[in-house]
Amino acid sequence: MRHAVLLLNTNDYSLSTNLIRNTICAIRYTICDKRKDVKTMEVNKKNEVEKTENHSKEEMDEMINLSLEKFKKIKRGDIIKGQIMKVDEDGYLVDIQYKMEGHLPKTEKSLFSEEEETITYTLEIGDEVYLYVVNVDEKNGNVTLSREMAKYFQLWEKLNELYRKKEKINAEVIEKNSNGLIVNVGLKGFVPKSQIETKFIKDEDLDKYIGKKLDFIIIKLEKRENKVILSHRLIVEKERKVMHKKTLADLTIGQEKEGIVTNITKFGAFVDIGGVEGLLHISEITWRDMEDATKLLKVGDKIKVKIIKYNKENKRISLSIKQFSPDPWENIKEKYSIGDEVEGKVIKIKDFGAFIEIEEGLNGLLHISEMAWAYVKNPSELISEGEVLKLRILEIEPEKKKISLGLKQLLPNPWEDVKKKYPVGSVVEGKITQVTSYGANVELEAGVSGVVHLSEIDWEYVERPSAIFKKYMVLPLKVIKIDEDARLIFLSRKQTLPNPWEDIDKFCKIDSIVKGKVIRVRDFGAFVKLEKGIEGFVPVLEIDWERIKHPSEKLKKDKEYEFKVIKIDKEKYQLTLSMKRLLPDPWVETKKKYAVGTLVEGKVVNLTDFGAFVNLEENIDGLVPLSEISHKKIDNPESVLSVGEEVTALVIKLDSRRKKISLSIKRAEKEEQERFMKEYNKKQNVDKILFKDLFGDLFTKK
Repeated sequence: MRHAVLLLNTNDYSLSTNLIRNTICAIRYTICDKRKDVKTMEVNKKNEVEKTENHSKEEMDEMINLSLEKFKKIKRGDIIKGQIMKVDEDGYLVDIQYKMEGHLPKTEKSLFSEEEETITYTLEIGDEVYLYVVNVDEKNGNVTLSREMAKYFQLWEKLNELYRKKEKINAEVIEKNSNGLIVNVGLKGFVPKSQIETKFIKDEDLDKYIGKKLDFIIIKLEKRENKVILSHRLIVEKERKVMHKKTLADLTIGQEKEGIVTNITKFGAFVDIGGVEGLLHISEITWRDMEDATKLLKVGDKIKVKIIKYNKENKRISLSIKQFSPDPWENIKEKYSIGDEVEGKVIKIKDFGAFIEIEEGLNGLLHISEMAWAYVKNPSELISEGEVLKLRILEIEPEKKKISLGLKQLLPNPWEDVKKKYPVGSVVEGKITQVTSYGANVELEAGVSGVVHLSEIDWEYVERPSAIFKKYMVLPLKVIKIDEDARLIFLSRKQTLPNPWEDIDKFCKIDSIVKGKVIRVRDFGAFVKLEKGIEGFVPVLEIDWERIKHPSEKLKKDKEYEFKVIKIDKEKYQLTLSMKRLLPDPWVETKKKYAVGTLVEGKVVNLTDFGAFVNLEENIDGLVPLSEISHKKIDNPESVLSVGEEVTALVIKLDSRRKKISLSIKRAEKEEQERFMKEYNKKQNVDKILFKDLFGDLFTKK
């Protein structure tokens, strides 16, 4: 519903101002019966009053009615302008330029509050206000007015007009909720998060809008539910379209622009340079190495950038801040030389060292090995981030943008006379700094370190170095080697102890039988502990005459066995033992049973490229080389033989060293033929004798 606003103006009437006033006064006296004396109608002109007094009552009423016809009639729903004439406890008497005054209550229920708050007016006589005509009671001469309803209908008229014309409205953001912003447009309007900006708005970003006045477009009205939905995004998009076109038209590489950071990511920041967004890569923010752009930038920052790349086809723009200043690596060798002493700030600590900033964008590496002459487990033991150090330049590589720095080079070098202080063969005192799986690290003095290997801890085998060494233990050690390049001294604990190998000949000789306990079993053999801490080794081939897959098949850890000593090496401290040599050698019987020239029968168990393996009996196999399988030339034994086939072969060779039997199938065939012929011939000779003996007389007589 649209409401007409009634604006009364005395210039629209033909009666003079004084006549209107007099007439209105007469109306008041007549209708309200407040006064009967018409003489009070004198206002400005005495002649006019006298003339009025002479008229009869009928003529007076007729004149008043003619005068009232000049006024516009009011009705319920009109919005009119009125002036406060009187204030009392009930409310206000309002001159509405009508034949009767209107009444405005002193309090009204708010139409704009969700909680139906009560509004109390504090108007004064003479104040002019717009009012809504709630009711017109001509009979009783009452006109009920509402200021709140006038505001309400005027506001909705205005909002409807803005909505139809799609015109913008400026309003203040007064609060937020989980879905967007609340703005004051006379009543509470709502801006969804999707309609705030062209980009996604996070919940934590809503706070910055509160208290700001922004332009909006009304996108939806629901008067019945008092709902107004607005969009700021449409305003932004419209403005950006204009700016976008203008910015791209003028854009050139090398151009400097003022921009606003709109978003920050791991790889850089997006910057609005006037309706167009460009990428400021993290590598183009500063000459310093950066991993997090938020350390220097935040959304909303106004920054100055340079256009370094522009792809017109896909409208991609690359920006830079750092190119406003020169590259610190340019002419680096003119500014610094190897050997120079410089000051630098520790900016990052890693396990392998620390990165030092010499100047903005110029970083060097202080490796952990260059921090001190002594062993450094962790760089944090010596330095901390933010600390300023004096350092020496060790190397400059402009092409790789690398500078190597040293800290220990500015300290005295303890390795200059280490050979004099710790000659090989001398016994020194050292402190255990670390116990490892391979031995222990030892400090002889600050900057001079050594190592005790597992094999140099004791004459007896030590499985865990921690069983002997404890951290910070101080003990005598023998210097056995100095590596100046690695700056490491090799030390021995066992060589400070009595050597059991000096008397080895007294209780251990070649071919002697000894008892020992198995202490370690490996794939290649077993280690055995003998008396006086001597350790012997049993190779896997010396455990049993039969082939075994693993030493654990015959030898068990922590069990005692008898062994035969087969080798002693005093220089290498090695004692080789054998278990199988205490047992009869089955090869002796094998050689007798399978002598060269013997015909044997067996089963083919394996075929290879080089021949066939034939099983003669349990644990005894023979090999038929490829050339000994057939009289014909063959490339593969499978063309003649198959696994599981029974064959007859001739023993052609015995290898006692490798315990191998060589066989021949083709020779066996010839041997069988020859033996058959011998037997046949032998048999034939016997038959001839018998035939003669039996039938000789008969032939003689004949």
